Amino acid sequence: MKQARTILCPIDLSDNSLAAVQLATSLAKQSNAKLVFIYVAPQWLPEEAMFGSEYIRETVAEDKKEFLSVRPTDEQVEFDHLFVSGNPGPEIVRAAKSHDLVVISTHGRTGLVRLLMGSVAQYVLRHATCPVISYRASAKKPLVKKTQETPRIQEPQPKHFVSELMHHVTPIHGYQKMDDVIKELEKANESGAPVVDEMGRCLGILTESDIKKYRDIQERYENRDESVVDEIFETDEFGQRRAGNCDFELVSRHMTAPVVTISHSRSCKKAQELFDSNKEIHHLVVVDETERPLGILVARDLLNCEIPSPEAG
Repeated sequence: MKQARTILCPIDLSDNSLAAVQLATSLAKQSNAKLVFIYVAPQWLPEEAMFGSEYIRETVAEDKKEFLSVRPTDEQVEFDHLFVSGNPGPEIVRAAKSHDLVVISTHGRTGLVRLLMGSVAQYVLRHATCPVISYRASAKKPLVKKTQETPRIQEPQPKHFVSELMHHVTPIHGYQKMDDVIKELEKANESGAPVVDEMGRCLGILTESDIKKYRDIQERYENRDESVVDEIFETDEFGQRRAGNCDFELVSRHMTAPVVTISHSRSCKKAQELFDSNKEIHHLVVVDETERPLGILVARDLLNCEIPSPEAG
């Protein structure tokens, strides 16, 4: 690995994520590198919006103030802060493109508005183009001790559980416009996203196939293909086209529904069984204990998963 000139250290203000600061500081000092702290302000879920916009603004402002107070453990190390909003995994990976090394904790805060650093760390390990050092802090002693031992860069390991493989994708809403959503998915380098209603319940999923079909219809319409009219404009009970109330540009019109889901705590073997029994699907929506979507699992990602053979039980 070449000598790092800039080191990115994602934190969510938990003791565990702050423990990585000392390790990142030590590496920065050894390499005479600049240390950049990044905090991704999570997007609020629909049910959290009931607290009111003023409460949300105050909460974000408090987090930002606390974040800007974070310093390297050695005052001689040059540092900077990067405060962004959005989907934690993709935002960190995007920032990592302009850095030489990422140092990230594998455990952080939990709760409605906090990063799930475990799944985010897995996402960064899979997608970052620069080397990544993942640090697992002790629950009893969250701050690391100084050591002369050179930390090892974590090599990719076989994945056994859905939570290790899922894409940390922010859910989208059925009322959003297709063109806006497609741009966001392309920016995040994702092939799909779960679709939710106003209460965060899963309605369906938008996949590559759905997007391709939407674009094909768009192209045919622009080329004045008359046969596409019936695919764009719905008809009412009298057989009349509803041209004045067209929802063609909305996600709800193009998403795949119903959708097959899987719990984030299930094994990759179970996921493979679901794909095998539903040959027509290539994505599973990963949900939490309340059936709220956390991300998606793509069938091709199971190629990196270690699935026990039937003989092994």
